[in-house]
Formats: sequence, structure tokens, C-alpha cells
Amino acid sequence: MIDIPNEYLKIKSDYDDFLNEVMRTVGKLLTRNQIPIAFDVLGRTKSLESIIEKAQRVDLKKSITDFHDIVGLRIVLLFPEFKEKVVELLCHEFKLLNDPSKTQQKPDSFGYSSIHLILGIKEQWASTPDWEGHAGKKIEIQIRTVSEHIWAETSHALFYKREENIPNIIKRDLSRVSALLEVVDEKLQSLKQQVEEHFNNVKQLSYEEILKMDLNSETFRRVMLKNSNDIYDYSDYKNKELSSRVEHDYNIVNINLLDTLIAGNIDISGLNSSQYVDKVISLLEQYKEGINKSQQDKDKQK
Repeated sequence: MIDIPNEYLKIKSDYDDFLNEVMRTVGKLLTRNQIPIAFDVLGRTKSLESIIEKAQRVDLKKSITDFHDIVGLRIVLLFPEFKEKVVELLCHEFKLLNDPSKTQQKPDSFGYSSIHLILGIKEQWASTPDWEGHAGKKIEIQIRTVSEHIWAETSHALFYKREENIPNIIKRDLSRVSALLEVVDEKLQSLKQQVEEHFNNVKQLSYEEILKMDLNSETFRRVMLKNSNDIYDYSDYKNKELSSRVEHDYNIVNINLLDTLIAGNIDISGLNSSQYVDKVISLLEQYKEGINKSQQDKDKQK
């Protein structure tokens, strides 16, 4: 008979370390490939109570290390289109130990359609310091969209292990909710495509047309490049962060106003991108101080 508590205590710290290494690697993969996620990647090591319950349910014969889900990760994506990309990245980085297509929900099934991957490390990794001792370990990784996550967590909390006892009328309502969440995924994906098409179109507009638009990351980029004679470094992250800051801190929502404030007012000779941005911020601070002073003068006259 297996002494599950004793075996669990012996392996837990080792599996915790394995989980942390996988989480670190997966986090880097998602960041490097610009995969938008809804939450930080969540990892867990199965509790002793859950291990014992599962061992009794499946009549475990040898070792709890036969379970593929002692450790697990959950990746919740913002958009459905990235599911296949994430599967591709993980299967390239790790060793795939299952057929993902067999773990997905059937169209008429009561549940959700997360993708479940069972992964292990590649043989050549076992000799590296970070992965030493982790050969043969398995981890289950769930890949969901936000809507699938809502469905999974809600249905699990309400009906865990009791699906067979749910009246048909409640099942019909659950099916309707499931269908609505599928529509949410489809609509979010459609909106993303529309936004991308819009910004791609903005890139093709003339500068005169740009100046008629509101401030957004793309119109901001165009104005900054134009007035800096292409000095400005418009990498996505920096550009979006800076354009949001300009709107929030200086209440500039019209791109023409920004162009008016900076056009011809900065000597760009010898400047790099960072120095140019500092000059722009300095002009915006002066503009903000002028607005505040004008408001104070009006208040005094009341």
C-alpha cells in the first residue's frame, strides 16, 4: 500500500521548484511573443488532500508521481486567436506528452473548452542547473480565454461533481450562458481586428488628415516622428505609455493641440530620443502651468 502522505512530503519541494521553473519559462515566452493575457500566469501544486482523494478515485497502484497534474499552470488569454500560438510555443519549448485535441470539450458537452497540455522537459535540459532533477516530471497547463475562465470557475463553484443531478431546466439556462460567453469571445476578437484595421489605416493617412483626429498611440507616434525628424523611438510599449501619460497628465485629447505646442519649438540638433521626449514633456509642463494660472486668475475675478 502506498504511503501517500510520506511520499507527498518527500517530493513536494522538488515539484514546487519544478513548477517555479516552468512558470518562469512560460512567463518569458508570453512576454517575448507579446501574447496578451488577462491575468498573471497562475501556478499551483496539488494539495495532499486532493492527491489522496484522486488516488482513491482512480485506485492508484504505484506512486503519486504517476499523476500528470501534481503541478499545474493556467494561462488566461484576452483573445481566442492566441490559443493556437500559445500551444505552438509551449510544444516547441517543452516535450508534449498528450494529444490536446482529446482534452477539449465536445460541442454538446456540459462544460468549457479549455485546452489542456501535459508537458515535460526536453532530455537535453535535464543536465542544466535550473532543470537538474526534473527529468520525467509532468505539468498540466490549461489555456483559456477570459470567457472560458468565467464559465469554468462559475460552473465549477456551483456544480462541482454534481452535473448529473442538475435539472434539465437549469441545464438549458447554463447552455444559454455558455452560448453568451462564446459570443463575448467572438465579439472581443472582432473588436480587436477592427481596432487593428483602424490603426493600420491611420498609418496610411496624410499628416494633414492626422491633425484632424483625436490623440491615440498612432497619431501620437506620427506627430512625434514628424516634429523630431524621426529621432523619436516609437517602440510599442514606450509609445503607448507615453501617449497615455500625455492625455492623462496634460488633458490633451486633440492631436492638433500637441502638434501646435511642439512644432518648431524644440531645437533637435544633437538630441537623442530620450532627450527629445524630455523637451516635449517640458513644453507640456509649461502649457499645464499656463492653463492652471489662467484658471486661478479667473477664480480670483469671481
